Amino acid sequence: MEISHPMQQSEPPSTANSGWFRLALFLTGDDTVAGEILRAVSAIAPEELAQLRGNERRKTWLIRQIRARALKWRQENPLGAESTDSTSFSSRVSALPEPARSAVVLFHCFDSSLEDCAAILGMDMGAFTQALGQARHALSPGSPFPKEPLLMVHRPWGGDRPGVAKAASGAQANPEFAAQVAADQQWHDEVERVIIPEELQLLHWVEPPRPGLRALILQPAVLAIALALVVVLGVVIHMAKTRMGDFPGKDAVMAFVEDAGSLSGSEFKSIVPPTDAGRLDDWFVSENFMGFSVPPELQKAQAVGWRVENHNDVVVAQVALDKQNAMLLVIHTANVKIDGETSGWQPAFQQDKWAVATYIDKEIVCVVMFEGDSDDMPKFLKTVGK
Repeated sequence: MEISHPMQQSEPPSTANSGWFRLALFLTGDDTVAGEILRAVSAIAPEELAQLRGNERRKTWLIRQIRARALKWRQENPLGAESTDSTSFSSRVSALPEPARSAVVLFHCFDSSLEDCAAILGMDMGAFTQALGQARHALSPGSPFPKEPLLMVHRPWGGDRPGVAKAASGAQANPEFAAQVAADQQWHDEVERVIIPEELQLLHWVEPPRPGLRALILQPAVLAIALALVVVLGVVIHMAKTRMGDFPGKDAVMAFVEDAGSLSGSEFKSIVPPTDAGRLDDWFVSENFMGFSVPPELQKAQAVGWRVENHNDVVVAQVALDKQNAMLLVIHTANVKIDGETSGWQPAFQQDKWAVATYIDKEIVCVVMFEGDSDDMPKFLKTVGK
């Protein structure tokens, strides 16, 4: 059965999904306790989820709540945690030490980005990758697996970021990598066989309705205020859209984004180990792209892949980053028809699933794009190089 991820929908899930049950089961090794944890979380979820903006934040909250209760149960019932059937897959995973147990469970139960999984556990990517390796060796003692970081976070069932996909494609002949892929796929199949018990399928995880809102809106004074706010808001939105939509060269930038957004990831040359994006000038000089540079916010962003692309006779330097399937595009300013008065960061905008921001100076135009909401661009720029 395919693992579904309701928090990717536009609204929170209306019923508890197998992913939440699997999370509780593999962290405790006990299906009865897993059900009790889901019931406890579902009792407080509607009110708590209503306070959170964005499905990813709600998803993170649910994962942390379930994990916290599972870890607390293990602390209070050490004998119960050890008394489960040691031959079952869920019990073998449950017997792993932390954080290896939580790392491998998140890796297999949810399609969240690796960075999000690491953040939920309060770890950096290096520590998260190491925990995954520890889990693999414990589940398959004596089996050699590759130590290359990009290969260690490969998901054979799909969802790799470009750099990981490139590294995996180039390691097909590696017997240690083949063993890892076989083990990962086998364990993932075991995870997907776990189905939520029927009695738990009616648990509600939705936001509660806000009482009295209709009656409040229909009051004349409120209607008058609302009408005035609508007029003001319309003017503000119009001004914002005008400012965001009219910076010189945006049409060209959108074309470059569309082209880059269609890449599968296998087109990039892998960078192993990842390196700072600000140190790639020599790499691109070797491909006859001169003057490669990135703004200060992106100097230390970790690059995992690179390539040079000719887009309608315009040469574009492209860099794959290790966060949120992000990419950098660097183009010479003369090729984007930017006037001399436009410089610095331009307002972020949304193009399909991509959040996009553009940095302009006299020599280069640098475009940063990642899968997500353009409202999150300021936070991304603050954290991508850390």
